[in-house]
Amino acid sequence: SPWAGDTAAPALGGDKDGGRRLEEEITRNAAVATYFARMQLGRLVEAAMEEASNRSVTDVHEQLKDVSVASRSNKVIGDRMILNSAFLVDRNAERPCDERVKAISRQYEDLLTFKYTGPWPPYNFVTLKRKLGRAN
Repeated sequence: SPWAGDTAAPALGGDKDGGRRLEEEITRNAAVATYFARMQLGRLVEAAMEEASNRSVTDVHEQLKDVSVASRSNKVIGDRMILNSAFLVDRNAERPCDERVKAISRQYEDLLTFKYTGPWPPYNFVTLKRKLGRAN
């Protein structure tokens, strides 16, 4: 998980939708905290984490836009991955792209782990269509 510690507060970004109040109530009354309150807090944390993840994904794409020719988003693998993308980079822009990815990785080092590979053939940027018909 990109969130550190045992508290939901970082994910809630303050007192969003009463999340901090719910967390404090559950902590104070741990023995008698209702199932409903715990479930409600869990939903708030999940929504806040999804929102933060979406902002991060958008930010990464925006920061790589000017060092790539095109990009494709692929299906994420597992529940901890938030971004699985391919970027088509001109050979002359490989070094600036590498430097940008390293800078973005440093920017998010407390929240995210980047796994960056390549260069690869442009598999994600080619579409092959098969024509169905009778063989003669």
